[in-house]
Amino acid sequence: MKIGNFEFNFNIQKSETKNDVKSNNIFDGELTAGGYGGSYWPIYTKSFDGEKTSGELGLVVKLIPDHLRLRLRGYNAYNTTDVIKTLASRRFQWVIGNGLKLECEPNTTILESQGITLPKDFKKIVEARWKVYTNSHYCDYEKRRNLHSIAFDTYFDKFAGGDCLVICRIENSSVNIQFISGEHIKSPIIGNEILNKKANENTIVHGIEYDSRGQQVAFYISKKTENSIDLEYERIEAYGPKSKRKLAWMIYGQKLSPDHKRGVPEFTQVLEKVAKLDRYTEASVSKAEQAANILFAITHDKDSTGENPLEQVTKKKFKVLDKEEVDGYALADGLANRITQTTSNQTFNLPPGSKFESFGTDIENTFEGFHKPNFDSICASVDTPPEVAMQQYNSNYSASRAAQNAWGYVIDVDRNNFANQFYKPFYKLWLEVEILTNKIQADGFIQALLSDDYMIVESFIQCRFVGRNMPHIDPLKEIKAIREMLGDPKLGIVPLISHEQGAEMANVGDWEENYLEYREERDETIIDEYVQPNLNNNGIN
Repeated sequence: MKIGNFEFNFNIQKSETKNDVKSNNIFDGELTAGGYGGSYWPIYTKSFDGEKTSGELGLVVKLIPDHLRLRLRGYNAYNTTDVIKTLASRRFQWVIGNGLKLECEPNTTILESQGITLPKDFKKIVEARWKVYTNSHYCDYEKRRNLHSIAFDTYFDKFAGGDCLVICRIENSSVNIQFISGEHIKSPIIGNEILNKKANENTIVHGIEYDSRGQQVAFYISKKTENSIDLEYERIEAYGPKSKRKLAWMIYGQKLSPDHKRGVPEFTQVLEKVAKLDRYTEASVSKAEQAANILFAITHDKDSTGENPLEQVTKKKFKVLDKEEVDGYALADGLANRITQTTSNQTFNLPPGSKFESFGTDIENTFEGFHKPNFDSICASVDTPPEVAMQQYNSNYSASRAAQNAWGYVIDVDRNNFANQFYKPFYKLWLEVEILTNKIQADGFIQALLSDDYMIVESFIQCRFVGRNMPHIDPLKEIKAIREMLGDPKLGIVPLISHEQGAEMANVGDWEENYLEYREERDETIIDEYVQPNLNNNGIN
């Protein structure tokens, strides 16, 4: 039975006896009989969209992001609002900082199982060559910046704009990289019509060309020439036509849906709140400034004559007092003048029934109570503790440490995500070119490339990128903890971490470089303090 949008399925079992109607009832959890015939409720089905009470959730909305407008709003919010600038700066400083450091970690277990033995200095040589190359301008297509500066711009564009494009090119036996803002990735317009199909039936969506499997095969970059008001488009293929290597790819920030082809700013959900909070802040500061320009107000009671006390001061100055002036008031005014001359402070003789009151507003007292909860909510929306955003650790030790630990975890996740999108694909291309040009020895790598043995290739390029860890509130406690984890083999205490991991946790740089520097300094100290004096005593210079 169907009534409106409800479908009723009746399942009533009749009693075999006339005297006991309930003897053959099917128990459905209801102890008190009710419903139809005093014994049964019908079972009905209903479409459920999350709304329990009709009308409470309103219309069902399918959001279709306007990527260009969201990008421009994101740029504008970053450039004009201190809240977004504060949050973004903290994120940039910790995720990227001065750049991420390569930790080359080839999977030797898999390589050795395939009969491949890496040279002992493979890791050292790879990291040394990578450090020199990425800190030079030769890795930049425009030959202006190093890789870490490009990484900073890339991260900014994906955070504030939503996405961007990076392009790699192989020139002079080396790989360089180019950054393209997502603002310039657009679907080509030919004859006032948007081209959405190619001859090979690939689909173009928001400037990205997809094949039938949904794989990105090309990107369209809009360009404006001086001699034409129309845009021109450059088609950049995602894979090299000869090498078949991935040479161009998109880097995404946030997507409102996995099916969307473009990204949106990380703070899209709070754009409106940030704008309102910024207007409130500006209005509050303006109101406080205007109130500060008014030192006091004159109030009058029912006995006031309505006179302006400042007018009397003016008349005194120009000696034009009214003849009707009361003698007593004149005497008081004279006393005020003498006080002014004696103390160098301004003194006013107020008319009867009037007085000065300090003029002010309550905005100074109520501002923090309104601003802080909203600021905290915005911080939470972008996974940033308010203490970190404001760099104010006013809570107790445990609370401050918990905030830093939470922030450190967020940074690790975000940093790893960005490294997977930016650093690692570029490192894979760079390492392949270095090996193919015999600058780095890696037996078995070329054969794996020719045979398309992805397991061996991926084992060679295994790596991770690390940045600066969150500093400990009590460095001494942290160092002691690291020392404990390093163990002491002489005492039979098995270490939990390596020396390299310990140096990374303590933010003291590369352990091997530090140790070699220590040995060199130690040897020089031994020579200066022990060897050289003995040589001088024996008459040897």
